[in-house]
Amino acid sequence: MECWVHADETYQMNSMYLLPDDAWAYEMTPAARDRGRMSLIVLIPDATPDDGPFTPKGSTHARVVLEEGNLPWPVLSRFLQSVDSSGDIVDDELGEVVGDLSLSCNTWRFAGRSFEVNSYYRCDHDCWCYEIYETNSANSNNEYLEVRIPDLQPVGGSFAPAAAAQVMMRAQGSWLVPWPVFRHFVNAISSSGDIIEDLPARG
Repeated sequence: MECWVHADETYQMNSMYLLPDDAWAYEMTPAARDRGRMSLIVLIPDATPDDGPFTPKGSTHARVVLEEGNLPWPVLSRFLQSVDSSGDIVDDELGEVVGDLSLSCNTWRFAGRSFEVNSYYRCDHDCWCYEIYETNSANSNNEYLEVRIPDLQPVGGSFAPAAAAQVMMRAQGSWLVPWPVFRHFVNAISSSGDIIEDLPARG
């Protein structure tokens, strides 16, 4: 287990094999659960659960478990870098996320599932917001994921994004998201020009 510190808050990063799921898990949890911080787990199914060492299935089978709360962008970025560098995410090209952020309201598709991705200014929080939720889900718990980027000059002028240290990802409800969709969402926001990178979480 590793402990990372960001803005005087500690986060724990762990990896382990989960026998009930026949999957390898990468887990990010806040040390203080009572501060409304989000936890997330990346589950990578084992292609050979009954035979030999862990062999990851292709990335289209991987999924992300989101628990309601907020997570600072630098902590999220470092966590995803650790997962990416593990070698356990294997591109299988069996499924591709189709969609981008070219419009304020976009429809993304993956493996027969549909997601709506919106970007808009939230005057109540003085921030630019990116939001994603599944449109054809039978679940009615209003689960969604959003990234809020504070505006440095909310009184007037064009949107001026704050540094990444102030950016928050927020999960509403508990949501199971396909890894390719989650990664595509994060990558699209990173490429938007609205994320001003600064120092990563330390530990």
